[in-house]
This record gives sequence, C-alpha cells and structure tokens, in this order.
Amino acid sequence: MGVLSRSTMLTSWPRGNRVALDRAPEYPAFREVSMDDRDWITRLFDQYPTEISERTFGSIFIWRDYEDRSLLSRFEDHLLISWRKEKFGRMILAPVGPGPAEVIQKLTSPALLPVLAFNGVFGIVEPLAADLRPKGFNPQSVRDEWDYIYLKDDLVKLVGPKYHTQRKEMKKAASSLKREYLPMSSELRDQCLELQETWCDIKHCTNDNLSEAEDVALKEALLNYDSLGFIGGVVTVDGKVQALSIGEKLNSETAVVHFEKANPDMRGLYQVINQQFCEHALEGFKFVNREQDVGEPGLRRAKEGYHPHHFVEKQILPFK
Repeated sequence: MGVLSRSTMLTSWPRGNRVALDRAPEYPAFREVSMDDRDWITRLFDQYPTEISERTFGSIFIWRDYEDRSLLSRFEDHLLISWRKEKFGRMILAPVGPGPAEVIQKLTSPALLPVLAFNGVFGIVEPLAADLRPKGFNPQSVRDEWDYIYLKDDLVKLVGPKYHTQRKEMKKAASSLKREYLPMSSELRDQCLELQETWCDIKHCTNDNLSEAEDVALKEALLNYDSLGFIGGVVTVDGKVQALSIGEKLNSETAVVHFEKANPDMRGLYQVINQQFCEHALEGFKFVNREQDVGEPGLRRAKEGYHPHHFVEKQILPFK
C-alpha cells in the first residue's frame, strides 16, 4: 500500500460514509457506542471488511459495558474503536478506513504523543502488519488471540476419521436425549437467559471480570437480538432450551459465532448445536469464524479438534 495523502483519503470515501463518520467525536475525545450507530458503522465495515471476530457492530455493542471497550472516535477520516485487553489495558482496534498504517504513524507522532489515549493497537492482520514494518513498527503475533476459521461444509458434514469423536458424541446425544433444533426467536429468549444462568452457576462465571463481562454481553445479545440482526439457534431437550448459538455476518464469505452454550450435564449437546447451527442458520456462508481460544488449554483442544481451515493471525502493537 502506498502512502495516501489526506486529499486522496478524502476522495476515496463515498460521501455518505464521510458524513456519517462525523457522528464520532474528533480524537482524542471518545464517546460510547449506541444502537443509533448501527447502520453507518455497518456500512463502513462492509466497505472495509475484515476477518477479525471483534470487528462487527454486534460485538462492539454487546461488549460496551466492559471497562474501556467500544468507545468511538475519529481521526483523519478513520473510525477508532477502543478495545480492552487484560494484558495490555486500553487499546484500539486497527483504524477503519483507507489508510490505517498512516493513521497509526500519525497517532504516535511526537506532536500527538502527549494526548495518546490508548496503550496500543489490537487486531492487526496482514496486509496492515506488512505496511507498518517499513514505518518502524513491529507488530507482535499473539497466538492466544488467533481466530479459528473453518469451512462451513466441514462443520456440517463432519466427514472422515478426523471427525470421529464429534460424530460419536452426537450419536450419544441422539440415543439418550429427545432433542430438536429451532431457530432463535423472541419466544425462546427467557429460556435462553435461564440456560445462561444455569451455565454461569455451574462454571462460576462471576469469579473473574472477563467471564462476568461475557455473561453480560450474552444477555445483551439476547435482549437486543432482533435490533442487532443476529443469527441464532437453539437445541431443546424435552421441549426446554438446553443449548444455544448466536452469531452474525462478519464479511461476505464468513459468519462469526460469538456465543455457544450448552448444558454441561448433557453429553454431546455442544457437538449437536455446533453442527445444527451451521447446517440450518448459516446458508450462504463459506467460512465460520469461531473466535479465539484465549490460551485456555481445554478450549484450544476443542477448537483444534474441529480442524480449522486456517487462522486469522491477530497481532498487537503496544505503545506503552
């Protein structure tokens, strides 16, 4: 990517998006995201698509109550979105616009360092990482944050010996549980909230800040499901919701799964909701992004056990 002048940046924007960006305050000021931002931010994301799971409007909105996440600002016709990572504190996601490398360089210039409002940039992927290196930056790959990308058809068909375990668990569920897959609906919301409460009680999700924040984010997703345009499904057992999955469009080829929960006392339900959700809810998508494993060994084994097609190698650029 060549260096873009400010005039080139301005002419590269469709007029509607440039006007909409004025709804975010000029850096270094930030403001909270609201549902009123959904349309223009979604159009902007469609214009500058990504593979990272965090950068959807739904994700930004439902995580807005977690400390420094989901605050909005603008800098030279780019959208800045704050995003907190436990190891690094307050970060921003890679700037959204035509010249993110140039924006990062300017944000860290001596003139702006005194008002630097974050500790670095998170969610850098290629080719942005390559554009930054000649400018003297050295983004660092963070394996715990890599997104797992699967071929949807692999998750639906589960063909071959490498998926033997998943098929065995699904067979176990079929033989012992009277189950049914249903699309997510407002009528099922209360049962989904009840399932989440049960799951949290079993997993003690209030024992750390991030797990507690995920609980809040999932409830936000359920309460604002229709307004956010989410895609979802449930598995009922004897008429009661015992597993759920919620996702949304990430880009033209990929859906992202933000949440997948199942009653841990019912064997095989995780495998069932994974397969059924992909089969019934994700028509038209080629890939499924199932997010990162955050370094948790059990979660890593489970995600690797589904044999990802590739990873999104997210990188971080700390400034402090």
